[in-house]
Amino acid sequence: MSDLSYNQHSRLSDSLERDLMRKAMSDGESVSIVALIQKAFTSIKNGVLAANDYIIDVTAALNEARAKDARFSGSQW
Repeated sequence: MSDLSYNQHSRLSDSLERDLMRKAMSDGESVSIVALIQKAFTSIKNGVLAANDYIIDVTAALNEARAKDARFSGSQW
């Protein structure tokens, strides 16, 4: 099969489509919807946890800065 650059405006000929299907089928990898959904949810969960950790770190840094400022300015917090 020739390695052509494919774009959205090109049309697949019958032979090219057969070659692409043959190559996809010969890879031996099966696509599992459940595995893809689990991977997506895991990625989203990791993103939410990272954002939560970031917010906690920023809050802790702001609290520490306020405490230091209060010590030097003599105001109460």
